[in-house]
Amino acid sequence: MRSILIIIGILLSGAGGAARARAALIADPVGDFLSTYTGPQDAGLDVVAHEVTLVGDRLNFFGRMAGPVAPTQAFGGVYLFGIDRGLGTPRFTNTPPAPPVIGPGVVWDVIIRVSANGTGSYLNNLAGTTTALDPADISISSNELTASVPISLMLPGSTRPAAEWTYNLWPRNGAGSNVQVSDLAPDNSNSPVHVVPEPASLLLCAMSGLGLLGRHRRRKTRRFAVNHQC
Repeated sequence: MRSILIIIGILLSGAGGAARARAALIADPVGDFLSTYTGPQDAGLDVVAHEVTLVGDRLNFFGRMAGPVAPTQAFGGVYLFGIDRGLGTPRFTNTPPAPPVIGPGVVWDVIIRVSANGTGSYLNNLAGTTTALDPADISISSNELTASVPISLMLPGSTRPAAEWTYNLWPRNGAGSNVQVSDLAPDNSNSPVHVVPEPASLLLCAMSGLGLLGRHRRRKTRRFAVNHQC
């Protein structure tokens, strides 16, 4: 019994870490500024890794740049996650923001916008609405930024479950034209949202496994006792 309790304790501590860990980090090449970009080639506008994870009732957005994020405020640094919830279209090909045309394979119908000053908003391109995000749900630390958004905010108008959504991350210096987009991550496509099991779900699976192990051991003990009596 003691060994089982030790295992449960390990699972509990590990489960909490699993939800917080970078579960599906996707690398992006360093220094791959778009050839159409006309702004400052600052490392803080160069994506080197990204991910979006679904944990319980929230979507967690993460981006890592080649340099610090906060200083990009000086030239309008902003970071956008375009999410396709089922009705996404290649909006970089529209006029405006084209010309030039960039990322024809990147599609979205809503955007999570994170500014270098730590504020953010949710833009529903289909409904034409903008909702401010809680500053407590946004974090900027050196070259990394995160935003945690409740799924309830993003579900209206979606035609797919959140586990099937895809996204792209692009920094830019200001808004208005494609020439202000410094990087696309990925370059010309969307990445899938990664589903991370909640700690309670992981523990339930672990407990079920331990229960099966316990029953197996009891059956072995009974068989040994019968054989020993014979």
